[in-house]
Amino acid sequence: MYYDNPAGLNANVTGFMTDFSNKIVSYSINDNTNSYVNSGKARLHGVEFAGTLPLWSEDVTLSLNYTWTRSEQRDGDNKGAPLSYTPEHMVNAKLNWQITEEVASWLGARYRGKTPRFTQNYSSLSAVQKKVYDEKGEYLKAWTVVDAGLSWKMTDALTLNAAVNNLLNKDYSDVSLYSAGKSTLYAGDYFQTGSSTTGYVIPERNYWMSLNYQF
Repeated sequence: MYYDNPAGLNANVTGFMTDFSNKIVSYSINDNTNSYVNSGKARLHGVEFAGTLPLWSEDVTLSLNYTWTRSEQRDGDNKGAPLSYTPEHMVNAKLNWQITEEVASWLGARYRGKTPRFTQNYSSLSAVQKKVYDEKGEYLKAWTVVDAGLSWKMTDALTLNAAVNNLLNKDYSDVSLYSAGKSTLYAGDYFQTGSSTTGYVIPERNYWMSLNYQF
């Protein structure tokens, strides 16, 4: 569903649902090795909203995107467990300011809600995964990161873009080592890594720049 008006406000809402009859998913052979297996029936569904709102002038706008997602394995050993490591709530917001015809700036925020730590039921987890689950919980924690950027149209053909990611320099990198027998797993509040990585590995403050030439 789409909405647009002459004042510059536009919005759209999209619903989605996918049923799988024999979905292929990753699973752990042990804590250091992954493979793939048919999980059987599963469902992924959700709603996405996006919109742009002019504020006190047409040169200042607020863009917003929100996605609600839920997934579930519907049979097999992991019935009821999530199908993917997708957070239930995701939000992207950006304040845009067209300073001059040549210069534009933006300030943005990215939010990711709590994310499933595992796509298996507790009884299917390995010994070290159970240790992580017992101590850290079922979900990876939610997080928010603020970014900022600037664009300068130097000529009709040449544009300079620059951005500062993780502007507030939040540190989400802390992890602890868990072990059981010969198996090991590094796990923190926001991501964990063993034979694969789950969650979001968010760098500290970093800088990005590009120069685009159109011809």
